[in-house]
Amino acid sequence: MSRFDKVAKQWDAKSRRIFMAKNTFEEIKKKFFLTKDMKVLDIGAGTGLLLLNFVDKVKHITGIDNSQGMLDVLKEKLENSHINNVNIQYFDANKDTLHKKEYNLAISNMTFHHFIRPENFIKQVYDSLDIKGRICIADLETEDGTFHSKENLEGVYHFGFDKKIFLNWLKQANFKNISTETIFKINKNGKKFPVFLAYGEKE
Repeated sequence: MSRFDKVAKQWDAKSRRIFMAKNTFEEIKKKFFLTKDMKVLDIGAGTGLLLLNFVDKVKHITGIDNSQGMLDVLKEKLENSHINNVNIQYFDANKDTLHKKEYNLAISNMTFHHFIRPENFIKQVYDSLDIKGRICIADLETEDGTFHSKENLEGVYHFGFDKKIFLNWLKQANFKNISTETIFKINKNGKKFPVFLAYGEKE
């Protein structure tokens, strides 16, 4: 059992996680109009903190995560709220492969630092998007390794990312109109950790 499986039921108890997801959603909304014909992929959906902001604004959402415990919590939320336009599936981005030309929008919140080779997965996301599809990835900017406590370093492969490097990964994947910009800061352990939003379009 992974550490995410162990903490899944208590995951939403920390207000900063709700803050991050809500603010990420608001920043994504500034980039373009969400429409009822959109099919969305949420990468690292977890308990659905980001995903649930989209359910009444798009056609369908696929939420993927490599923690079954997290997905079980999300499934319960969906059932309790009678939400029927979300599909969830277990998916390991370090091993599994996305369907091609499936989605109009790919979103993610604080997940890519858990990927061994995020630059490779960005290329896979590009292939999973239909023409005119968009990518919106929120994650930590480069930090000193103190964002995660020592007991929570399992599966953490990157202490955030340099925005310029991440921007170059988008370019290498062939995304256009790309950007990486700081969108807010997380207050944790007496420090402020910047979070960026990476954006790109598939022509």
